[in-house]
Amino acid sequence: MYSVDTVRLAAAGGDEKAARRRLQEATELYRKGSDTTGSIRLFKNAILLKPTAKAYFDLAGALLATRQYDEGIKALTVAENLGYAPLANVMFRYAYGYANWPDEKDATTNRDAAVHYMELAIQMGYAHPRQFLVRSLFPNLSLGKDFDALYTSALSGGAVKDPGKSLWDAYEGQFPEIRLPLVIDRSWLRSHKREIVIDGAYEKFIPQLGAARFSREGGNTFYYIALIRKDSAYVALLYCEAAEMGDDAQDPEPLFTLVTYDPQGKIIDKMDVAGLSAFKDPFRVFSIQSNLQFRVQEFKKVYRNDPDSAGYDSSNISREDPQPPTDYRIAANGKFERTDAPLALR
Repeated sequence: MYSVDTVRLAAAGGDEKAARRRLQEATELYRKGSDTTGSIRLFKNAILLKPTAKAYFDLAGALLATRQYDEGIKALTVAENLGYAPLANVMFRYAYGYANWPDEKDATTNRDAAVHYMELAIQMGYAHPRQFLVRSLFPNLSLGKDFDALYTSALSGGAVKDPGKSLWDAYEGQFPEIRLPLVIDRSWLRSHKREIVIDGAYEKFIPQLGAARFSREGGNTFYYIALIRKDSAYVALLYCEAAEMGDDAQDPEPLFTLVTYDPQGKIIDKMDVAGLSAFKDPFRVFSIQSNLQFRVQEFKKVYRNDPDSAGYDSSNISREDPQPPTDYRIAANGKFERTDAPLALR
């Protein structure tokens, strides 16, 4: 069934009418979503009656949906060789299959293949390139250090004509959507691992990235945290900056920054809202509601001994006293405005 030469011979004959009818049955069953295994059987029956590129492409989709990645990629290979169009869609499914294939032994090889097919799909004009940034579809694709450069390069060289817009789309598209309300405090820090690093290519959107790239000490690392809100006037994003000390040294707590951008990626407003800028600074706690009202509260450190001589680390801190909070909202134009505390937060 997956020998291209044999399939081509079979395609010369067969019952085209019966195959088309069986393929329609398979497609309808697959779209219902209640019996994907049954739809796979019908797709294969249609192929046995008369193989076509569409039948193999649709079979591959059902196989990949049921995590049968090896066979799914074989079906895609036949669809490609039979001339399935648009070919960019085949490349997308190759990328999806390799990106999700849970083969620890060949994890690096599979990821490299996924990135390769992503590039081909975009260069061939795949209609929805931002899908490669969706982590539920491609959970590990953006973890590699080369992903950002390859993705933006593919966009710039493919159907997309504006490299600046491609860069903004790549940057903004990697922030995961998050449900509000959100509170970032030490409990949140303990339960949420920082994962996706922001590449230095995006310093246009995070000016501190340039300083980090050219710092002698290597600078801090920046991470995608959350897409807070996106509408026609602005995009509100949350990222964090962390210093990884390595070895047995205690890493300082990260600093979280809330930024709003216009639709072209120009910064509208920016504020450090949670964590620490430096060891001796107060720890900030950030909370934001679904109506985009947010609060920043500082907790001032009280030291057991003079920190200039005894040090500013946690072993010399006796307590942290809460300071009066400050309340804001994200206005319709993307600016941060001071407000009185809403009743729900008093």
